[in-house]
Amino acid sequence: MQHYQVGILGGGPGGYVCALRAAQLGLSVVLVEGERLGGTCLNKGCIPTKTLVKSAELWREIKHAEEFGINLGDRGIHYPQIAARKNQVINTLVSGIEQLMKAKKITVLKGWGEVREAHRIEVTTETEKIELHVENLVLATGSFPARIPVPGVDLPGVVTSEEILEQENLPDSLVIIGGGVIGLEFASIYHEFGVKVSVVEMLPSLLPNIDEEIPKRLTPLLKRSGLEILTKASVREINSKEDGLVVTVEDGKGLKELPAQQVLLATGRRPNLRGIHTDALGLELDRGAIKVNSQMQTSVPKVYALGDVVGGAMLAHVASMQGMVAAEHIAGHQASMEGRTIPSAIFTYPEIATVGETEQALKASGKPYKVSKFPFSANGKALALGEIMGLVKLLADEDGIVLGASIMGPQASSLIQECVLAVEKKIKAEDLAKIIHAHPTLPEAIMEAAHGIVEKPLHLA
Repeated sequence: MQHYQVGILGGGPGGYVCALRAAQLGLSVVLVEGERLGGTCLNKGCIPTKTLVKSAELWREIKHAEEFGINLGDRGIHYPQIAARKNQVINTLVSGIEQLMKAKKITVLKGWGEVREAHRIEVTTETEKIELHVENLVLATGSFPARIPVPGVDLPGVVTSEEILEQENLPDSLVIIGGGVIGLEFASIYHEFGVKVSVVEMLPSLLPNIDEEIPKRLTPLLKRSGLEILTKASVREINSKEDGLVVTVEDGKGLKELPAQQVLLATGRRPNLRGIHTDALGLELDRGAIKVNSQMQTSVPKVYALGDVVGGAMLAHVASMQGMVAAEHIAGHQASMEGRTIPSAIFTYPEIATVGETEQALKASGKPYKVSKFPFSANGKALALGEIMGLVKLLADEDGIVLGASIMGPQASSLIQECVLAVEKKIKAEDLAKIIHAHPTLPEAIMEAAHGIVEKPLHLA
């Protein structure tokens, strides 16, 4: 039996980062992964979708090139080549992680692991079965796409977010069930490529977990662009027809049929407990997820869990930080997830990014707060880019300390980091406004919104 100080089940952004940090701290590490390193994020989620987002973004710019004085002549997209580039990006990043594992002398076993005891992992590879003894066990098995209990979800042509990324051709039409982050990102991508897209959301609003002003502003923009958006609509059934599928939905006006060549299930993800014998281990669960404390410890001594398998914010960057916290705690360092400020980014068009409190949460708490907004239409760089849709919205307490931010507009996913720092370090809007921002740049919109917390934005009447 092979012995290691740390044994990790799962090689996604939580598991492999935990392995790297543990090795960096001088611990012997074995990582077990049944598929490719990088997990869902790298292979079937964040990275492949962002390569598609880039292609969609470039195609959008090409279609509007004449507005910038550029005539490109004949134009068109070749989706198989787009898909090939996506795969190339994935392969490059997976290869990079593999090289890091070798450099850090981390043992990587390609196989399916099972755990029934806190200190033993049974690994089944293509050729053999291996038993590992580990002093500390880390469970980082990720999640899988949820399937709604609706007649017809198993029909050919009904796919998950993972399956649709494997395709090398575009459907003519697509119905997306779910108006959350995954659904809207795919809606934006496929709509830009010329696919007729309908989005069905059961709740009254798209993107229900962010500041409610953002989806209120986003929804009409999506509709004007040609996307069909149905909210307060529940899916009753999916049926086959000669040339595709029909999704029957019910909203306040009755039943409606949505024909489509393909249907995408984007109704969230569920913790993956494959290979984890929770009862035998004595693990405490919370609504199907493994319960942990702020050091990522489970209810069983020397057993840790992190990433999507613990529920909560199923985000790659959260999993990576949890992996670092677990590794550092195992090594005897002070580390905790408590008080961490977590940003989120949504790659629709326009982009959305958020951090900290929402206005509806502050209203519900009854605490006094200040709000300031600055539109990108008043930002010089945004105007030069031709990207003036959206705004920066800051929330602060009575003393002007930044509590939260929402950005909808160009490069929101990058701009949010300044706001993350402000929320994490409890920076006052007044101090944020006094930081010199380069001109002309998009971050000046954050500076202007910060001025608005104190008095008024400078460049807004």
